[in-house]
Amino acid sequence: MDLYLIRHAHAGSRSASQRDIYRPLSDKGQERAATLAELFSSVKIKKILSSPATRCVQTVGPLAESRSLEIVEKDVLWEGSLISDVIKLMNKNRDARTILCSHGDIIPGVIEHLADEGVPIKGRGCEKGSIWIVHYEADTITKARYVSKKADSLT
Repeated sequence: MDLYLIRHAHAGSRSASQRDIYRPLSDKGQERAATLAELFSSVKIKKILSSPATRCVQTVGPLAESRSLEIVEKDVLWEGSLISDVIKLMNKNRDARTILCSHGDIIPGVIEHLADEGVPIKGRGCEKGSIWIVHYEADTITKARYVSKKADSLT
């Protein structure tokens, strides 16, 4: 089974006048969100979990809408969360063909943790709108592979 970690797409600039959790996607980010829905068109997805940040929810919004799936917001996917808690959430959802949308500190932290555990890692990066595919065999993560936002397929 594969689980997918998506970094939110491009959002507007951080501003002192707006709470960061409510920062929306930019036009560029909205385009990427639409592209993600297309990239996942042939992948069976059963569950979408997201940081409560508006930019994360908006990143997976078109995909959820195309599948008639609810986006379940999880505080553990918010910036600054404990990587161990994210790993627990991943393991709990490993058999559900799940997408998790999170941030630029969480996803690299997860990948670094997996590498430290000896999981083979293919590729490096965490650009906005990119994807990590985490492969499970039974209860064990056996590999992880990076898919840049420039990729035109998940294979």
